[in-house]
Amino acid sequence: MYETYLKLSANEIHNRLTERNLHPAEIERIKGEVLELKETMRVSRITRTQRKAEWDKVLQPLRYEINNARVGLRYGGEKSPQERTLAFSEYIRIMEKLIAMLDAPSKALDHTPIQIARDKGLPNDGEHWTDWIPARVKDKIALLFDAVPVVPRGKRKTPFQRTMLPDQHEKAKARLLTKTRKEMETLERKHSVAPRDDLQGRITQMKRALKIIEALDKNEAVPATWTKLHIQGD
Repeated sequence: MYETYLKLSANEIHNRLTERNLHPAEIERIKGEVLELKETMRVSRITRTQRKAEWDKVLQPLRYEINNARVGLRYGGEKSPQERTLAFSEYIRIMEKLIAMLDAPSKALDHTPIQIARDKGLPNDGEHWTDWIPARVKDKIALLFDAVPVVPRGKRKTPFQRTMLPDQHEKAKARLLTKTRKEMETLERKHSVAPRDDLQGRITQMKRALKIIEALDKNEAVPATWTKLHIQGD
């Protein structure tokens, strides 16, 4: 109904409506509805962009691992042991099944993966694609890879590793460091005004967490919050 006004500024909308010789009250009503619609659309775009980013965090490492597994499947060609072919084929099948399951919600963007994961009771709020794979399935695939003969100077494939793409890792790591430091600084200010043992304990934990975050390998998955890290002394 108001499509022609959506790309206009508030002043431009006012001028267009004035040119139509509408009553001032009607002009204000239409302006209000158009501006409200524009704000709703703006918030929707931001929400969908954020949700897409959350889905990318889950799906991009999954697609990367599928490609790696396909390379592993082709390695050796016809001379590849049957056990190796079976292990990689089943691993790829499980990952492709997950891709298919997540295709609709990741495109609809009605919910974040964390929201869906919590509804399903998945571990770690479904932060990493491996959280979406049942433990019994992981165990089955791990046994298949354990049965693969190891060639001289070869390395056994470890399925379902919690890794991220390097670019994702760096961004997530920087974001978590900044977030954790800000939270710690806030607690330190509170503690300096009114010292409390519980605050001091949490500050100590956060200092340990910062060291763990800084030491994460370049492809290692980065959690959303420092509280999801395994901190010695907890």
